[in-house]
Amino acid sequence: MYKKNIGIMKGKSKMMGGLISILVLTELQNGPLHGYAIEKKISEEIETKMPPGMVYVILKSLERKGCIRSEESISTRGKNIKIYKITNHGMEFLFSHRNQLIIMRKLIDEILKFIDEKVKINK
Repeated sequence: MYKKNIGIMKGKSKMMGGLISILVLTELQNGPLHGYAIEKKISEEIETKMPPGMVYVILKSLERKGCIRSEESISTRGKNIKIYKITNHGMEFLFSHRNQLIIMRKLIDEILKFIDEKVKINK
């Protein structure tokens, strides 16, 4: 049972990670940001705190794929930070997912409708 739950959580985490990658690119198309600011904005969007370090794993992955680039900078507190910017490839990647997101939205709406109907029946 324990191993089965771990597999379910990994699947959820992977799916959420993909959506958060798209959210990161969406945030960066508004302008450059540092990791903490990105994490804070996305946590507000999804109305829950992100798992520790998750945003940095996603940022590293997006940077490896050429979707974003980073530059070293100094914060107002004098600490070294990375500022992330979306690349042209990142914009193309973001826009290329439009149709998939539309399909996902339709599927999610259908699933939620089914769940809501079942909840009403069971009350």
